[in-house]
Amino acid sequence: MMHHLGKVALPVYFWLFVTWLFLPLFVMAAMGFRDSNFVAFPIQSWTTDWYQSVLDDREILASLWVSLQVAVLSTILGLGIGTPMAFMVARFHGVWRAILITIIVMPAFIPIVVSAIALRMFIGNFGIQTGLVAIAFGHAVSSVPFVVVMLLTRLNSMSPNLADAARDLGADEFIIFFRVVLPYLSPALFGAFMFCMLLSFEDFTRSFFLGSFDPTFPVLLFARLRFGFDPGLAAISTLVLVATIALGIYAERFTRKRTAPAKQGRLAASGDDKNV
Repeated sequence: MMHHLGKVALPVYFWLFVTWLFLPLFVMAAMGFRDSNFVAFPIQSWTTDWYQSVLDDREILASLWVSLQVAVLSTILGLGIGTPMAFMVARFHGVWRAILITIIVMPAFIPIVVSAIALRMFIGNFGIQTGLVAIAFGHAVSSVPFVVVMLLTRLNSMSPNLADAARDLGADEFIIFFRVVLPYLSPALFGAFMFCMLLSFEDFTRSFFLGSFDPTFPVLLFARLRFGFDPGLAAISTLVLVATIALGIYAERFTRKRTAPAKQGRLAASGDDKNV
């Protein structure tokens, strides 16, 4: 009886969770097609005018451009700082590695508002003006822990036999790094790149505290929400959601494609070790 109940209850629970998770997104997308200035059900008539108006809104396009610049710059900073840190942590073992990882990931557990205020005070003492560079710096600080963890996980799965085989073939450390290690890390690097981009793009709190007169997209969206919710906001949010999902699917396919040869290489290397 309990076994039969579990077989029925678990699928029901799963689909209820999926509905709760995605139904608001479908409602938001539908509101973008409402032929009215108000958001309400039922939808009497449909139109694509709101989506067209979003594409013609220079203020929204400008905020998207600012968010894109901030995301690219903060991602470059995050990868530039996090990648060497991951290699450094990979050299340690035991207690020291645990201590280093704890220190590195600690900023991810600090409340975002507290972190944003601290960053605002920090850059102010160094004479850095609020704006694009300050926002990018703040976003990079928040992304470094995730970069380190993602790259460290990939490094831990790398077989030492790959580098040893390259040395046996006469490769020096420079060649090993660029021809063996980096290609092996490429799925994690790409995943960290996409994660940092998306994390920066949707970060409202740090953008709000560190921004200036050119708002990022989340800040502009919040400013417009203060004056009411109209189908135009639903339209632009839907477009951003679709773009995010498309990038996520592409990142997953890219990572899977690049990871498959590495898995085959590890299996082949382990097979050679057993034969020896």
